[in-house]
Amino acid sequence: VVAAAKPAAPVEPEPVAEEPEDDEDEDEDEAAPAVVAPVRAPQPILRSVGPGGFLRQAPGEQQPPSTPAPPRRLVPAKPSAEMANKTSLLELNDRICKWPLGHPGEPDFHFCGKAVNPGFPYCVDHCGHAYQAQLPRRDRRPTPPLPFGGPRPR
Repeated sequence: VVAAAKPAAPVEPEPVAEEPEDDEDEDEDEAAPAVVAPVRAPQPILRSVGPGGFLRQAPGEQQPPSTPAPPRRLVPAKPSAEMANKTSLLELNDRICKWPLGHPGEPDFHFCGKAVNPGFPYCVDHCGHAYQAQLPRRDRRPTPPLPFGGPRPR
């Protein structure tokens, strides 16, 4: 909580209303002068500090919400000539090869887009890259030894 000083307005003492004079009480009125209330210094207003050190606004200080901008009609951008015949992510389906070409962060990233090999997500050419046949176990080279002698026996 932060104390923020309120702008000081000049405080004038209120004039004391004079009572109508009675002839009988004249002596008492003259003896007692009018007492003026002491002027108090303005008290600081306590404000709540939100996250990041921002002063929170009291409900009376808040501005009414701004009106939102009218909705605009979104028109899809026409693809450039070099991207016109390339398959994008939004055009993929079960009948199109999903092999990525290029880096996903680059603007010319796209997918193969050829007809798929039945039962696979890729075309025949890319199935050859993705699914390479292994040699039978007896024809394989032995695996290299594990570093540091392998796992400890238990």
